[in-house]
This record gives sequence, structure tokens and C-alpha cells, in this order.
Amino acid sequence: MILSVPTILVAFATFFQVVQAANNCASSNAKATKSIRFRIAYAPSSMDSNTVSSWSDGGGSRTKINENGTDLSNPFAGREYAGGGRWDILGTTAYGSGYPYGATDVKTIKGRPFPHAMWPISWGPGYLGGEEYWGDDIDLLRPGGAVGTINILTKDTSKWPNVGSDEVYTMIGDKESLTFMISDLVRVCHAAPATPRKFDPTTNATNSTQPRPENVVQYYRSSSFALAYPKYNNTFALPSSNLTTNHGSVPLPGSIINSPFLRCVNDTIRASLPLMDAFQKPKKKLSPGAIAGI
Repeated sequence: MILSVPTILVAFATFFQVVQAANNCASSNAKATKSIRFRIAYAPSSMDSNTVSSWSDGGGSRTKINENGTDLSNPFAGREYAGGGRWDILGTTAYGSGYPYGATDVKTIKGRPFPHAMWPISWGPGYLGGEEYWGDDIDLLRPGGAVGTINILTKDTSKWPNVGSDEVYTMIGDKESLTFMISDLVRVCHAAPATPRKFDPTTNATNSTQPRPENVVQYYRSSSFALAYPKYNNTFALPSSNLTTNHGSVPLPGSIINSPFLRCVNDTIRASLPLMDAFQKPKKKLSPGAIAGI
């Protein structure tokens, strides 16, 4: 059967529309991985909440959790949060580093504010006061969801010809931030796709693949997010009576110290890790008496 010219043109137009729709769908999916926005609530009963966005500059006014005194059930009621920005997102290799304000006691992070709104990760009881952010009950309330880990590696040897098979890093942080960052690292740094795993640093260190404090090569966002390398052994971070939140560090292993892949991972986290959008305190409403007098 020979198709007429109009029939061929209609068929071609239909095919073009299908292809165009598929391309549009792929483009939308690609854009979806480039950004994320989620809401965190410090006191749900009083609607004390704000949005957290990838690429956000953060900043804005400081405020207090449960400032209106309507939700005393919050474990951190009365503490300051917000104000931290993209410009001060980097810490060091020390747990408790990278606080733009509130780091008055270098022996513990207990009682500190939340400059970037997110809570610090915790290495379990007895490590620099992090026990108050530890446990299943706390993780139920944690902004961004429970703490987990994701391994970062690449199999793209054309993009990274000198990357070693053992160059595998681990991100530690809340679920929402982890989920976004792995998608962004796949896009930007050609990392392999991966899914979050449970974080439990209290397991036996000799029989565990869980990251340890001495493995951390960089903390971010007031120690609420971290990047670790299992072959890095920063002895300054080992538990001791002299441990502080501004301790030193040993040099990175020679195999990664000049790694372009590590540089890409670190730069991408620094640029796009979700931050709370600039918080502006609402203006105080006039009292009924003041309104009547207008």
C-alpha cells in the first residue's frame, strides 16, 4: 500500500510531536534534579517554619525557636537559629567548626544555636556534646529528616582519567540534603547514582563501614553536613580529654590531596547544599487598642 503525501505528513507531524513531548519531559526531569525546596518546622503548632532551598544564599534575620512560647515541647525551645549564609557554609575537619556565631565553648557543641537552621549531625554520646542531637526520637524532629550516609564515587574515567578505584567518599547529613546532593553530583561531577543508608557511628569501628569523626575531610553548614574519606585518619579528631571544636588536622592522603574529582565534589556541595532561605521576622501586629485609636 502506497501512502498519500497528506498521510505521510500527518504521520511525520505526529512523530515530531511525540519526540518533542519526550524531549520536554526529559528537560523537565533534568531541571528537577537541579534544585530542591522543602519546608522545615521548628514549632508546628505555631507555624514556626520556613523553606530550605538548594543554591539559596541564606542569611536574613536571626530568630528564636518557639519565640512566642506556644510550643514548649520542642527540645531546643529558646535557641537562636537562622542568619547563616552561603558565604560562611564551610567549616574545617573539626566537629563543631563553621559556626558564624554561638561557638563560645570549644569543648562542646551542646547548647549552641543553629546558624544555618539545620541541626548538627551527631557522633553519638560522649563526643563533644553531640549526644543532644542523637537518637531516633530526635531524628523524627530533625529538619530535613533523619541522618544518613551516601557513598560518592565515579566510574567515568573519560571525565576523571586519574581517579583511583578506592577514591570513594561518604556524605553524612539529613535525608533531604543527601538526596539532592547525590543528584547534583551525578549531574555536575559524573558521580555514580546511589541511595542513602542508615547512619550509626556507634557500631564497632573495626567491623563497620560507617564513617568515623577521624575520617571527615570537610564539615559544612555548622557541622550539619560532612564529607568523609575512609582512608583519612585525622588523629586530632580522635576522642580524648583535650578534644576541642577547633582542633588541627593531619594532611590528606597523597592519593587525593590534588584530586580533581574531590575538588569537584567539594565545590559542588559548597555551591548548592540546601540552606534555609533568608528569614525575615514578621512585623508585630497592632493591638486592638492601638487599632481603635487610629
